[in-house]
Amino acid sequence: MLKIGNLNIKYNTMLSPMASITDISFRKLLDEIGSIGLMVSEMISAEGVNRLNKRTLDMMRSFEFRTPQFIQLFGSKPEPFVNAVKYIEKETNFSGIDINMGCPANKVVKRGAGAFLLKDPEKIASIIREIRKNTKLPLTVKIRLGYSKVNVFEIIDVLENEGVDAITVHFRLKSSGYNEKADWEYASLIKERIKTVFIGNGDIWSALDAKGKLKFVDALMIGRGAVSNPLIFAEIAGEKIDNLRFKQILERLLELIEEYCKPEFRLAKLKAYTRFMVHNKINSKKLRQSIYNSKSFKEAGNYFKSIVL
Repeated sequence: MLKIGNLNIKYNTMLSPMASITDISFRKLLDEIGSIGLMVSEMISAEGVNRLNKRTLDMMRSFEFRTPQFIQLFGSKPEPFVNAVKYIEKETNFSGIDINMGCPANKVVKRGAGAFLLKDPEKIASIIREIRKNTKLPLTVKIRLGYSKVNVFEIIDVLENEGVDAITVHFRLKSSGYNEKADWEYASLIKERIKTVFIGNGDIWSALDAKGKLKFVDALMIGRGAVSNPLIFAEIAGEKIDNLRFKQILERLLELIEEYCKPEFRLAKLKAYTRFMVHNKINSKKLRQSIYNSKSFKEAGNYFKSIVL
């Protein structure tokens, strides 16, 4: 069992934050399935929380969960982070805070946030120092190996000195995006010197992948592989999975989209899931095209339900 801050985490697998994907619908689905240690929300703007932006607050909706739920924040300055964290601690039921210092998206990097911060260890220290002073919630940080060159060891030292409770490393540089294979060779090198909880992330598509990589880290964070197969955490925990259960999961996800998404956004949300859900599936190209070309949520849903594990 892992301990992150004041939380005891039963399973050493976690849902990685993914923009527009790890929203309330998908996290509720995984909470119902179980066998997962914790989940992280889609990336939330600290500035948006400060302004009480309606769209931002809508992205922060939560539910009565069994699995700890962390909210991920991004930004570039300490003050908005501090104000956002205070709001989250007072006004929501989230279990912890995750700080994004690894997102490679240009629109985030141009704002001096996400992976851009890997260029400036001193700024990272100032941000985490202020957050840590202002919250008792478990505090974790997600980073990459570096921006255009590896400086992960320096960043880990900074984060540990400022008192974070866990560090997730995505084993790519910012400059690599998602095109190059995740470099898991760094896992054992990091494990030798890291003192806090060490979570590994990148290119985990199956239970077999996961079990091999757990030898080098304390826990795994899975993103695209979990959307491709929401039952991956149950498989890692040793549960037997079949196509009937996978079909039930697809149907339940459609129900949750209807429950939590406004009608005008449901089709777009389903298409967002489809990008990953059809990965390595039978007739994946045909199914993807059929769903993308659908004119209604109902039409797309009928194709969606035909995906086979």
